[in-house]
Amino acid sequence: MFELKDLRCFVAAYELGGFARAAKALNTVQSSVSVRIKRLEHLIGASLFERKHRAIAPTAKGDLLYQHAKRVLGQISELEVAMRGKRAA
Repeated sequence: MFELKDLRCFVAAYELGGFARAAKALNTVQSSVSVRIKRLEHLIGASLFERKHRAIAPTAKGDLLYQHAKRVLGQISELEVAMRGKRAA
């Protein structure tokens, strides 16, 4: 099952072009980002990034996951905003 933290780490790494940059943006350590990405790769059964020296490049599966993850995280964000605006009955 996908976890939101895993998807957030993946999106950050994808957009920032590296695990260390994603870790810094998410206020965590690089090893945590690496573990979350590896968990996603194991779940999907494919690599999400080509690892290069100090850089990453998304694979076709990585591009596909990114499109869906952005949509899911956007919808979660919209839900959070909507629920903050509603009062309990």
